[in-house]
Amino acid sequence: MNNYKGVIFDLDGTLLDTLSDLSNSVNKVLETYNYPIHDKATYKKKIGRGFKDLICRSMPEDTEASKVEAGLQMFLKIYDQDFMKETKPYEGIDKVLSTLQENHIKVAVNSNKRTDYTNALIQKHFPNICFVECFGERQGIPKKPDPTSALELRNLMEFKSDEILYIGDSKTDIQTANNASMDSVGVLWGFREEDELVANGATYIARTPEDILKIILKG
Repeated sequence: MNNYKGVIFDLDGTLLDTLSDLSNSVNKVLETYNYPIHDKATYKKKIGRGFKDLICRSMPEDTEASKVEAGLQMFLKIYDQDFMKETKPYEGIDKVLSTLQENHIKVAVNSNKRTDYTNALIQKHFPNICFVECFGERQGIPKKPDPTSALELRNLMEFKSDEILYIGDSKTDIQTANNASMDSVGVLWGFREEDELVANGATYIARTPEDILKIILKG
């Protein structure tokens, strides 16, 4: 078993339960256009590839590109007001982060959520955790599952890929880990099912946040 010195976390569906604020914001956009809205379970399968992808996948399939773009801009205005209303850490995540910090395990965040939202949420919910860096969607940097940001975080940690554990709730995260030659943990409290995580090659499966500590701290 590897001796992991660093951990890269996904944000939505891994550290924070952002589902209500995201789904409510998108549904407000859909209602404006008189499009069918979706329930939270449906949104679990749409989240993870950035806001534009979320809007595109939530609108009817034949929606023209200009309307998707207009819907995206409307969503951003709504979400900017609502993104902290119901979002909260998953139970047990605070303990995981504080325990890793106490054991001198470096931690970072790599999200496809826009960087300003990512940083605002991290600062609100985890003010006592010293993250090496928190990356969200950045201009000119390809989104996950491209490994660019993960490898940049690796370099900032000054570790090798096999010394870092990548943790997320979707195939996008597992693929990112694979592309960066990192071991991965697929978590089951987020937005995707175990079958998806296993099929994409998750090194470990965590059913509870405490399982993360067992993997990293060997019990």
